[in-house]
Amino acid sequence: MNQYREIITFIILALTISLSQVGKSETFVEALSSIYNNNPQLQAQRIKVKEIDENYIQAISEGGFQAGVSGSIETNTAKLNSNFFSQTDGSTSVSGNPRAIQLQITKPLYQGGRVKWLKSQTRSSVLSARENLKSFEQNIFMAGAEAYVSVLRNEEVARIRRNSVKVLTRQRLAAIERFNIGVGTRTDIAQAESRLASSESGLAQADSQLQSSRAAFVRIVGHVAVDLQEVPSFEIPKTADEIKSLARSNNPDLLAAYFSGDAAASAISVAKSAYRPKITLNALAGSSRGQTFGIGDSDQLALAARVSVPIFTSGMNRSRVRKASLAKARLDFELRDLELSIDQIVEQSWHELNASRLALVASNTQVSAAEVAFEGVSLEQELGLRNVLDLLNAEQEVLNAKLSVADARYNVSINEFKILMSMGAFHSEGIDLPVSFYNPEGYFEDISDNKMSNLLKKFE
Repeated sequence: MNQYREIITFIILALTISLSQVGKSETFVEALSSIYNNNPQLQAQRIKVKEIDENYIQAISEGGFQAGVSGSIETNTAKLNSNFFSQTDGSTSVSGNPRAIQLQITKPLYQGGRVKWLKSQTRSSVLSARENLKSFEQNIFMAGAEAYVSVLRNEEVARIRRNSVKVLTRQRLAAIERFNIGVGTRTDIAQAESRLASSESGLAQADSQLQSSRAAFVRIVGHVAVDLQEVPSFEIPKTADEIKSLARSNNPDLLAAYFSGDAAASAISVAKSAYRPKITLNALAGSSRGQTFGIGDSDQLALAARVSVPIFTSGMNRSRVRKASLAKARLDFELRDLELSIDQIVEQSWHELNASRLALVASNTQVSAAEVAFEGVSLEQELGLRNVLDLLNAEQEVLNAKLSVADARYNVSINEFKILMSMGAFHSEGIDLPVSFYNPEGYFEDISDNKMSNLLKKFE
C-alpha cells in the first residue's frame, strides 16, 4: 500500500511541475543567465577572489604605521587580622591604585624591498585569481551548454525513435493483414516484429538518455528544462591561426598562468629581501601614576630607530630563495605546456567543427534522399515489386539519416563552444548575457583605495 502511495505522490509531483511550466520556454541565453546568477559553485568562486584580494591589503599593511595602546590599573588590598597584641577587627584596607597608559607607534622605514615585492606578488596573484574566476565561469557555462544541447539532441532522438516505432507498428500490422489475405508470409511478420522490437529498445534507451540529460540540466542550471529553444549560432573566426592568436591574448587559463609566473618572480625578490637589513622607527609615549600624593608619577616620550642585520639563519634564507626560484621554473614549464595544449585544443576543435558542419549538410541531404527512397519502396511493396525486408531497410535508412542530423547538430554546437572557450570568449561578457555583471575590480578598488579613510572613520 505504501508503495502505491509513493508512486501516486511521485506522479502528482511530476504533474504539478509540468503544469507549472506550461506555456513557458527557455532560450540558451536565459539558461546561461540562470547559471550566472544562481550557480552556488560560481558564487563560491567569486568569494574566493575576494579572499585573495585581502592578501594585497595585508601586504600594504606591512609597510604602514602600526599603533597600539596599552594601560593598566592595580588595586592593592590587605587583610588586617586581629591578635593578642593588636586591637584590629579583621577588616580589609585598600592601600592604593597605581595606573599606567602607553601609546606605541611603529613605522617600518626599510624592509630590504620586502614590502615592494610583496605588493607586486600579491597584486599578480589578484590578477591571476580574476582570470581563474573567468576560466571557472567558462567551464561552468560549458557544462550548462552541454546539458542544454544534450537535452535538445536527446529530445530529437526520442521523437525520431518514437515515430519509428509508430511506423514499424503500422508495418507489422500491414504484414499481418497481407498474411491473412494470402499475399504475405510468416517471415514478413517475423521480420517486422523483430525490427519493431529493436526500435522499441532504441526508444527506451533514448528516453533513458533524455531523462539523464534533463537531470544534468537541473543540477547545472538550477531548474527543469522545459521547451528549450534552438541554440543560436556564434561567430567563429575563419582560420585556426586566427583562433590561436586570440587564444594567446585572451584565454583565461593562459592569462592566469602568466600572472602566476609574475607572482612567482616577485616571490624570489621577497625571499632575497631577507638578506638585507631592516630599519624600523618606534615612537613611545606613556604616563604612569603612583599610589598616593604624586609619589611614583612619571611621563615618558621616546623616539628610536631600530636596525636589524641578518648574519646567520642556518641556511633558511638560502632555502627560501631556492624554493621560490624552483617554483618560478616549474611555472614556466607548465605555462609552455599549457600553450601547446591550447593550440592542440584549437586545432582539434577547428577540424571537428568543420567536419561536423559538413556532416550536418550531408545528413540533411541523406534524410531527403532516404525519405524519397522510402516512399518509392513503399509504393513498390504495395504493388508486389518489393518485399517487407526492403521496406524495413528503407525505413531504417530514414531513421539513421535523421539520427545523424541530430548528432551532427549537437557536434556543431559543442565544437563552437570549445572554440569560444579557447579564445576566452565563452563567459558572461563575451557572449553579452543580459545580467548585472560581477565586478571584481570594483571590490578590489573599494577595499584598497578606501582602506585608510575607512580606518580613520572608526576613530571619528
